[in-house]
Amino acid sequence: MKRFGPIIAIVVVCWVVFILNNVMLGGSLTQYGIHPRRIGSLLGILWSPFLHVSFGHLAANTLPLLILGGIICARSKAEFLGVTATGILLGGGLIWLLARNADHVGASGLIFCYFGFLIARAWFDRTFVTFVLAAICLVGYGGILIGLLPISSHVSWEGHLAGLVAGIAAAAMTTNKNQAIAPAEIPGLKITPGK
Repeated sequence: MKRFGPIIAIVVVCWVVFILNNVMLGGSLTQYGIHPRRIGSLLGILWSPFLHVSFGHLAANTLPLLILGGIICARSKAEFLGVTATGILLGGGLIWLLARNADHVGASGLIFCYFGFLIARAWFDRTFVTFVLAAICLVGYGGILIGLLPISSHVSWEGHLAGLVAGIAAAAMTTNKNQAIAPAEIPGLKITPGK
């Protein structure tokens, strides 16, 4: 259970901040999310994943955050922390630089980061375990990819896309190139250079 401590802590912080913000402070903390291209909003890159505008918003994010984040925690807590930092900093930075002028808050960017990371690891590592994890993620959560489309002005599709890009980048940065099997390493297969 200790292995899952980091993702549980993130979800608990989201709920504590939600109660503090929406029950006690009337939603006033939401102004500390990401407001693209405003210098005063740079710190919002750090705060925005923990801010949610409604109970439904947070409830919808809680289970996929726990499951996808839990899969990465099960692999390695250090890997989870690196992917999460990449999701918050790179994903949030891309939102700040490129997103439309709106308030961008919520953990869905992190969800897309975890999803992108787990799918991309299969591409970069090409091991049985990463393929199985990618298949599980696609079957269980492939439907979230609809969130990349600008179908609602109330949904930060830019945040989803930025999170996905951050997750793929994290996978590329953390991939152990030696795990992939090169043709010359397949047992019983001999490759002669130049033939």
